[in-house]
Amino acid sequence: MSNMPPATNIVSILKAKKIQHVRLLDSDHQMLTALANTGIEVMVGVPNDQLLRVGQSRSTAADWINKNVAAYIPATNITYIAVGNEVLTTIPNAALVLVPALQFLQSALLAANLNTQVKISSPHSMDVISKAFPPSAATFNSTWSSIMSQYLQFLKNTGSSFMLNAQPYYGYVGGQGVFPLEYALFRSLNPNSQISDPNTNLFYTNMFDAIIDATYNSIQAMNFTGIPVLVTASGWPWRGGPSEKAATVDNA
Repeated sequence: MSNMPPATNIVSILKAKKIQHVRLLDSDHQMLTALANTGIEVMVGVPNDQLLRVGQSRSTAADWINKNVAAYIPATNITYIAVGNEVLTTIPNAALVLVPALQFLQSALLAANLNTQVKISSPHSMDVISKAFPPSAATFNSTWSSIMSQYLQFLKNTGSSFMLNAQPYYGYVGGQGVFPLEYALFRSLNPNSQISDPNTNLFYTNMFDAIIDATYNSIQAMNFTGIPVLVTASGWPWRGGPSEKAATVDNA
């Protein structure tokens, strides 16, 4: 993002708005310094362009932890590392290094005695779920079965969360008119437009809840339980082109 205000100004805004959790898409050192002694929980990110190096070298992963995490704790309350972003669906050629990157970073946290303070995971897009509705029948795309199984096992072993970029806008657009706009925007539905899961008779008042349930059911379909879903991004585009009629300021 261009024209960002100084880190200290951003932190002042966060404090004024009483925001308690922040996700950094990288490990911006100015932001990490400005967030010191605020108590705000901070998620730092390993950008996609650093993923290959971290996932191929244990020493690179250890160096990353030392420079971007250990150097700022305990003053800065870093609690999560997001490794890559939507790796499986945006840079599939790097998919095979995703779990090794998680494991190398976890080893470095253990060595630094930070593994209870800091958890590691990787944010996924909704596209890893092949069919999200009805939520009760949702499953992960079989293309990623092996990697997804290893990823879920890592989360289970380390007490971490499944990170999801939950974007109702894309669910609405991808549904091609199946769902009313109100359903994607958390607006009340008229009685004739109630959305129900035919397998469970659960009624959904908004798409966001259905996306989260679809994720839990996809995890369960791979025989894993007890892994929380952590939403790492959400939102709504506001300046759409002629073919993106729902992407307006009012809707956003």
